[in-house]
Amino acid sequence: MRKILVSFLLLSVCLTMKAQTAADDSLRLDSIVRTLPEVMVSGERPVVKVRGGALVYDVNRLPGNTTTDNAYDALKALPGVVETDGSLTLGGRAVTVIMDGQVTNLSQEQLTQVLKSVPKDRVGDVEVMYNAPEKYQVRGACININFKHETAERQMLTGEVFGLYDQSHHAAFQERATVVYSGKKLSADLMYSHDHGDSYGTREITTHHALNDGTVHDIQSFERTLGTGHNHKFRLSAGYNFSDNHRLSLSYYGNYATTDNRQRMSGSITGRNDLDSKPWLHDVSLDYKLPFGTNVGAEYTYYNSPQTQRLSSVLTDRELNYLVDNRQRLDIWRVYAKQEHTLKGGWGLNYGASYLRSTDNSRQEYEELTNRQGTSRQGDMPSLLSSSDDTNLLVDLSARYLSAETSPLVDLSTRNLSTKKIENTVNLYAGFNKNFNNKVIIDASLAAEYYNSTAWNEWNWLPTLNVTYLPAEGPVLQLGVGSSTNYPEYWAVQDFITYSNGGYDQIVGNPELKPSHEYQANLTYVLKNKYVFTGWFSYTDDHFMQTLYQRPDELTETFRWVNFDFQQQAGLMATVPLKLGGWYSGNFTAMGIWMKHKDSDFYDIPFDRSKLLGIFSLKNEFTISKNPEIVLSLNGQVQTKAIQGNYDLPAAGRVDAAVQLRFLKNKRATLKVYCNDIFETSHIDPYIRFRGQDFNMKMSSFRHVGVTFSYAFGSYKEKEHKEIDTSRFMK
Repeated sequence: MRKILVSFLLLSVCLTMKAQTAADDSLRLDSIVRTLPEVMVSGERPVVKVRGGALVYDVNRLPGNTTTDNAYDALKALPGVVETDGSLTLGGRAVTVIMDGQVTNLSQEQLTQVLKSVPKDRVGDVEVMYNAPEKYQVRGACININFKHETAERQMLTGEVFGLYDQSHHAAFQERATVVYSGKKLSADLMYSHDHGDSYGTREITTHHALNDGTVHDIQSFERTLGTGHNHKFRLSAGYNFSDNHRLSLSYYGNYATTDNRQRMSGSITGRNDLDSKPWLHDVSLDYKLPFGTNVGAEYTYYNSPQTQRLSSVLTDRELNYLVDNRQRLDIWRVYAKQEHTLKGGWGLNYGASYLRSTDNSRQEYEELTNRQGTSRQGDMPSLLSSSDDTNLLVDLSARYLSAETSPLVDLSTRNLSTKKIENTVNLYAGFNKNFNNKVIIDASLAAEYYNSTAWNEWNWLPTLNVTYLPAEGPVLQLGVGSSTNYPEYWAVQDFITYSNGGYDQIVGNPELKPSHEYQANLTYVLKNKYVFTGWFSYTDDHFMQTLYQRPDELTETFRWVNFDFQQQAGLMATVPLKLGGWYSGNFTAMGIWMKHKDSDFYDIPFDRSKLLGIFSLKNEFTISKNPEIVLSLNGQVQTKAIQGNYDLPAAGRVDAAVQLRFLKNKRATLKVYCNDIFETSHIDPYIRFRGQDFNMKMSSFRHVGVTFSYAFGSYKEKEHKEIDTSRFMK
């Protein structure tokens, strides 16, 4: 398999060299036209332009992006953007996605779900900022999606329908419908999306667990998970334009899901683990923009996530048989006010304030389901998945229950806990920007942020500076420095314990977990408005991450969020767009990252580790026919070995392919057939070989084959949408 991936990379390099030679002649024809406050390049399909301190991309023109059919996949085509564990990163760093310059309130997981339900054609352009100015009220790396805004001289009702069928080990489906009303003043839209189907995965864990008494226990478990559920997303928004730059917007977003996961364990650990969840999310926001640069708004988010877990298992030294009720309820209020002034001489001034208050009501209640004097344990075993393997597992589990009279039955009822935590965050900022004769553009800001919670009470000063230099026609040089504060998930700071892998693994909360503070600098060079080269360095104090520790006093593995001393990163990235006539376009990205993790008080085994890794990707699109339009895409990505705290991460890669057909009048209908992760190599299997800790995990990886179909009716125009932050909610 690795030989196939290496061969793919060699082919990519050869194709890159050939396409580069063919593209040079057309590149000489580029010309640069500079305007205020935006510096842009006109000519042959510019890939990137400069707007203030941001690099601006037209995602619909990005090479290798024709066959994407949603906003999330479109973002993955941006230079430096890599999907890692279902989350987007920019240059190896976590990135915040915002909509139309407004802060989004979605977690990476929730944002992914929503963006996958948004058609790519809704996106106008995308601003990439390695250091976001404070006027966006976010810090650090940021991607700002600007949606298309169009008014209609007459009333119009338009829309789109979309369907997806995805087959891996099991089948999954998505249906989506959008209806948009456009008028001279009033606009409104309604979207509904339904995801449903089954998922299947396996996980094999092998450990050599050493105890204080000198014994070493070899534990091997094999876990199969079958998940089924429904996810309903609905959004209703309305806006009224009083005049240019004078708009009142009201939106509601709702998300309701039901998920049932059935896990079966065999090997050294036998048992079953059933996890059911039914989260609800409601978000209402009001935004008012005035023509003289004032923007005020308010937002309320309600999130309720009840989860029920039933675990029945037999381990080497103990038994577990309990029902636990986990519940997280969040009430979050946010208000903000921003002001911008355009002054004489190319100067600009901005300032504002925001206040966020969150109330977290969470609880965890354990109920013991059986005891030795109670009902027969064999009778307590519910029916398993219908297969011969499950029948054998039921027999094995029953036998181990009946023969384990000397194993202690763990009583967890004393761990019941209910908490209420309140957090307050106040942010005050001021900044300016200046354009010096279209040669130098400066954007600087300073924020003072106050954070108050049960455990922490602190002020932070957060400066940001971006300097863009345009020495001549063609090149762009940009320097950015900044800082940011990141906060852990709400559930991570609760004093709760959750069990997995039959109870051998404990997921433990950390009420003393600190926010982290990142300081970073980057230098970006853009050549001919197409080739992007970036270098960066970042230092994160109190970086938090969930780690694994094999306890020496008992046969238990502890997964816990901890603060490192620091995390450091230094990286280089190069992105080269490719073109051969009118039949081929592509994009090649190479990234090298040096990372270092240090934790001097990590239990009794402190670590100071570093690693150099590489990420290489190539996106290719071949136009087979223009009428009807048929496009073939072939994309690949390879990542070398990496580290994550005390984990080692082996190399991994993936190859995806798709064929897309657009037909009917004005190409209203789009049909796509795809095959993702063709060689089933995308999952990373982490392991630990560190100071007596010995852990191996192997996860299943299945190729996905599917088909999508969309049809736009009327004169479909895309509308803006604001998303909701659940990044710190319980998953």
